[in-house]
Amino acid sequence: MDMATASVVVAAISAVGAIIVAFVQKFRKENHTDHAMVMNAVDRLSNTMDRVEGKVDSHIEWHLSGGTTNGRVTRRNKTGSRKAS
Repeated sequence: MDMATASVVVAAISAVGAIIVAFVQKFRKENHTDHAMVMNAVDRLSNTMDRVEGKVDSHIEWHLSGGTTNGRVTRRNKTGSRKAS
């Protein structure tokens, strides 16, 4: 193999290697971004679960302490807000 052919082969191998490295780096960056988005969603879900758990726990405690209204809230009557037609 002469020097010119060897140089072309080395350049081709280097170009293919550079392209592969560029693709790997791009996918790594996308993976990092996707991971950050998923972690944000998991954090929000965790906070929601904590709030729901607290509400359920307090509701169960209310039942165990002898709550009598069955959790229903009485509504106020509306007064004079609408005219009779």
